Amino acid sequence: MARFIKKRNQAIGKAPGSLIHIGKQKMDKSRVRYIKYNEDEITEGELDNYGSLKKLVGKEYVTWVNIDGLHDIELMKTIKESFDIQALTMEDILNTDQRPIIIESENHLVIILKVLFFNEEQSLQAEQISFILGENYLLTIQERVGNHFEPVRERIRNKSGKIRSRKADYIQYALIDTLIDSYLNNIEKLGSKIESQEEVILKQHTKQLAEILYKQKVEISFIRKLIRPVKEIVLKMVKCESSLMHSETLRYWKDLEDLTLQAIDSVEIYHTMISDQFNLYQTNISNRVNDVMKVLTIFASIFIPLTFIAGIYGTNFDYVPELHFKYGYFIMLGVMVLVAVGMLMYFKRKGWL
Repeated sequence: MARFIKKRNQAIGKAPGSLIHIGKQKMDKSRVRYIKYNEDEITEGELDNYGSLKKLVGKEYVTWVNIDGLHDIELMKTIKESFDIQALTMEDILNTDQRPIIIESENHLVIILKVLFFNEEQSLQAEQISFILGENYLLTIQERVGNHFEPVRERIRNKSGKIRSRKADYIQYALIDTLIDSYLNNIEKLGSKIESQEEVILKQHTKQLAEILYKQKVEISFIRKLIRPVKEIVLKMVKCESSLMHSETLRYWKDLEDLTLQAIDSVEIYHTMISDQFNLYQTNISNRVNDVMKVLTIFASIFIPLTFIAGIYGTNFDYVPELHFKYGYFIMLGVMVLVAVGMLMYFKRKGWL
């Protein structure tokens, strides 16, 4: 499946708001986990009966429901009906090719983002995560089980910081903050590879190096595509006037704005750097070809007059000058050597050697 755009065959001709999963199924069965908490107590669990989703939400505590597995259309319909989510919003959530976006409605604040990670082959991959913020609850929907949010779960369990005393909007901020930190971490990993190969480019001109440079350029472009829209989302959140967002939480989004700009700046720097490295590689290849051509041209230039002399004495005429002279052959060889040495000295004086 293409990394930059997914197949949309199933969506062609469908009515707006149709619940169609666009992307690859990455789990056999969806999984629903929840954490309910307030300052004094916390409850964790996993649901087998999706019909009881709405019962998890209450005014006395904050509920975070995490759905792993985006392909289960029946589960998505249950979520849509239980929490009264707009059909067009659910359509965007089910489209794993959706550009990162923020959707505001009367009862919900939805943010769709991507999480970046390196797979076992050390290739950069992305998966979609949606955050649906409602009154006293947050739904997160991701393509498969991941450990991206474990640090936040530990903070809730250990009552670390302010997270247990804040509303659902704060946990949404905390989770997105974790994602943006992971952006910086993955950019740093890729950037370290790019920086470390500068000296290698000057010494090596192998096909494998060209493949590595091209792969890294594609990955940097992939990151740019996913991270650039995050800046727009964060800027909108800083100025958000939704009743679901509290002023105490909005202060923290300004810090996210700085982190997002840092991530974008880093991506742009590494994109320029890898482009420069690719140009340097091409320049080195061209210089190497020019050096080879220069040597071949010098040898050809030397042998042109020698071939000319040999050609004259190789003609089939009876009366060639000095043809029957006893030392004529050695004289011809001597002239050839003098011509070759003379040309080499001339090339050296000109700086061509």
